[in-house]
Amino acid sequence: MDEHGHSTDATREAREAAARELLDGSLSPSVIARRGFVLAGLSFLAACASTGSTQSLSGTRTAGAQGSSLPPGLWTSEGKLPPQRYAQPVTPRQQPPAGIRAAAEPQKRVVGPNDKPGVKPAAKAGPQELPAGYGGKVIARDKWTPFCPNVRDMNPMGSIRKITVHHTGNDVFAATSVAAVREELQTVLRGEMAVGHDDIAYHYMIDPAGRVWEGRSIRYQGSHVRNWKGTDNRTGNIGVMLLGNFEDQRPTKAQLASVEAFVKDLQRKYGIPRQVKARGGISKDRGVFTHQELSPTLCPGRNMQRPWKDSVFPRLQA
Repeated sequence: MDEHGHSTDATREAREAAARELLDGSLSPSVIARRGFVLAGLSFLAACASTGSTQSLSGTRTAGAQGSSLPPGLWTSEGKLPPQRYAQPVTPRQQPPAGIRAAAEPQKRVVGPNDKPGVKPAAKAGPQELPAGYGGKVIARDKWTPFCPNVRDMNPMGSIRKITVHHTGNDVFAATSVAAVREELQTVLRGEMAVGHDDIAYHYMIDPAGRVWEGRSIRYQGSHVRNWKGTDNRTGNIGVMLLGNFEDQRPTKAQLASVEAFVKDLQRKYGIPRQVKARGGISKDRGVFTHQELSPTLCPGRNMQRPWKDSVFPRLQA
């Protein structure tokens, strides 16, 4: 070979002599096999020595000029090695369409002319930022549960004619955070479903921070008061429950303020009087009551019944 690794004339002559010996048939089979192997190797070297064969900087061989003789089956027509059939490249993960990717990616906020440098914009209020107290709005049911009852098994509310106030009556509960209240409401729901109710028993709930939460749909009767002595306490009766056990704790000032304001709003909306006098006392068919005023029970607890009668009830709509 010359200084560039190409075959010399002597190499070509040796290859041609070996080929003649094979054609003459004067060699033994073992010699023919050895000579055949040598001949194949010389052919490969001759191909490498063909004019125009080059090697790129990356080590990939490319086809030479027209007339070059690359070994058949080893190189492609472009002078590259064929792909390995036993090691196909991994299919790249498909990317979602550009529109979907853009919608999923966080959007950069455009700086406004009144923005101050270094001051982050205020985050939008989420479930954890629900304000305390009752300002005339009830917190939607889906803010505390995704559960939807089977209304086919529930009775329609009918004409609304009275309101009944309750307490939870479970363990003492005084938490005011939204997370704690949501968990407590879900506990009440699970407990009532466990005893055969179709949904939470009450139409509205008031937490220790004074927030009013939506419970059972007002279109359906609640499960908060049983009928007693011939009085229908289920049809047309709105159940308002305060979270807590007021046999063992006191309602918060926020709860007392909210129950008064909220009950007044219900009175105005549905035309419900505070109470109606009847022969021998007070009619139980229409008005605003606590649970123990309609059927035998401790609800809403002694620490709620006293301020209710002394302070809240006298200020309701007459």
